[in-house]
Amino acid sequence: METLGRADLGGGWTLTHFDEVPSTNAELVRLALSGAGEGTALSADHQSAGKGRLGRNWDDVSGSSVLVSVLLRPRFSVNDYFATTCAMSLAAVESLRALGVAASIKWPNDLLVGKEKISGILAEAGETPVGRYVVVGVGINVNQSREDLAVLGRPATSLREATGSLLGPGERDALRIDLLRRFRAAYEPLQVSFAPAFAELLGRYRAACATLESFVRVELSDGEVISGQVLDISNQGHLLVELDSCIRSVSAGDVEHLYS
Repeated sequence: METLGRADLGGGWTLTHFDEVPSTNAELVRLALSGAGEGTALSADHQSAGKGRLGRNWDDVSGSSVLVSVLLRPRFSVNDYFATTCAMSLAAVESLRALGVAASIKWPNDLLVGKEKISGILAEAGETPVGRYVVVGVGINVNQSREDLAVLGRPATSLREATGSLLGPGERDALRIDLLRRFRAAYEPLQVSFAPAFAELLGRYRAACATLESFVRVELSDGEVISGQVLDISNQGHLLVELDSCIRSVSAGDVEHLYS
């Protein structure tokens, strides 16, 4: 695990970049347990044991993705931790849009370009002797070709496919730093005055969310499958789905957009 660079992001926030780690999230959880502070961020050119949602693996080839995780010490309630992935989703959408890519959010924390996934976000929370922590990680497909993406077995795209250009090491560094700066700008107001900051953040999340008002199929954790139209996203981050006879609040599940 060779260190390739460090960046001071200000306010105690730092980014350390490695050639390879098993998982940026797992490494930050280890650092959280040893007392590392808020704003400690790690990135890597390659993860040998990357993690995705619902226990899935996150596979990448060295230099093909932007892989970043950041350690947080939220002062707000555990019940409001959705705000952390909300902030990261928005930061990633805004970073991609700044590069000319029309990205949107797929609830709860994937990013799409059209109907294809370009990014995934994973948050992990816990308790340590020095307090609670949340680690939020994001992976963005950057330099994969259409052939590289085909092996994933699901619709996916990359910055290379969306823009026609490869990103070199310096450009990937710039994207990591831009992403973290946007995330910090969205997250830090939550630490100061949660309610008004989250109201503003959730409004922006809803505006960028392709799942809102879409017809969806949702596979729940117990295997139940429901289908209906998404009416809203609650303050707790739950999907409100209109079924034939009721409105269901979905806190977690595997969502498929049903396109016409």
